[in-house]
Amino acid sequence: MKTLDRYIAGLFLKNIIIAILAMSALFLFQTMFSDLYDHEYSTHHIFVYHMMNLPLIAVQMCPPGVLLATVLTLSGLARTHELVACYAIGYGLKRIFGVILACILLIAGLIFFSEDRILPPVFRIRTNYYWREMKNRPDFFLDIKMDKIWYRSRNVIYNLQRFDPQTKTIFGMSVYTFDDEFNLTQVINAETGNFNGQSWQLNKGSIALFEDSNPFPLIQRFNKKEIQISESPKDFQEIEKEVDGLTLKELNRYIRRMKSAGADTKKYEVKFHSRLSLGFISIVMGFLAVPFSISSRREGGIAKDLGLCLVITFFYWLFYSIGLSLGSNGVLLPWLAAWFPSTVFLALAAILIIRKRS
Repeated sequence: MKTLDRYIAGLFLKNIIIAILAMSALFLFQTMFSDLYDHEYSTHHIFVYHMMNLPLIAVQMCPPGVLLATVLTLSGLARTHELVACYAIGYGLKRIFGVILACILLIAGLIFFSEDRILPPVFRIRTNYYWREMKNRPDFFLDIKMDKIWYRSRNVIYNLQRFDPQTKTIFGMSVYTFDDEFNLTQVINAETGNFNGQSWQLNKGSIALFEDSNPFPLIQRFNKKEIQISESPKDFQEIEKEVDGLTLKELNRYIRRMKSAGADTKKYEVKFHSRLSLGFISIVMGFLAVPFSISSRREGGIAKDLGLCLVITFFYWLFYSIGLSLGSNGVLLPWLAAWFPSTVFLALAAILIIRKRS
């Protein structure tokens, strides 16, 4: 790599590190201050929880960070007349952006790796900390396996095939109840369970009672039965969030299993494709920054660059969020909802670059 290539790459990487750190810190302190103002949890708990959220924030700040770093790098070279000097020695804009693009591709790869390998375990750690430490429920446990969902609360373990939050229905429900010494006392199995506002109504199942005086369980079958358990649909809705703790491969398997069971998987599919597309958004942001960074007039300096990046980021994420919402509601195909906004803005960037060159 030539000295000039290293200089431009170093300049871009320095700018993007500063941009990601600054935006992550701003977002982190804003959310942290909001929780501190509510006084619902202790300062220590709030600080630890939000610091666990920092890796996710940093990854989400990468696309706007790429935009800001590209604009600052190219406009900075233009303001200091280094861009003119590069042109004079035959080092054109295409070569300069090629170096920047190589750095952006590296960042996109790191985003994909983080989405698949780093963020899922961090999410599980953060979720457990929230329920066990902040909510003071040390017995809380939630895990999604490829065949079942396990949910533990106090002396009860729930084994679910799937949960539909819209209809508040559990499919393939098993409830294991234990005594204080963690001896199994009762097992309830049901094909479905519906919440009626105060209790759960189970359909087509059986109850097995385990007593010390009887070596064999007493089994009673039922068509419909109401039971009182402490968990409500709001508790089981944590299952929807738990998919963030799955790797991309695990999430894809989970979606296929849910589809085979007849469940609506649009939200999960949109989440899957949005995680795949985040790295591509960074690439689009890099191209989008080029036509706004090489204008002949650069009045306003850094303040103008920051304002320009904020405007572009706002409209990009607005369009992107609308697309994801339409995909979750079934208006757009899940993959189209996640990839179409980026494709549109990439086409816009190409048009602006061509017009700038002509």
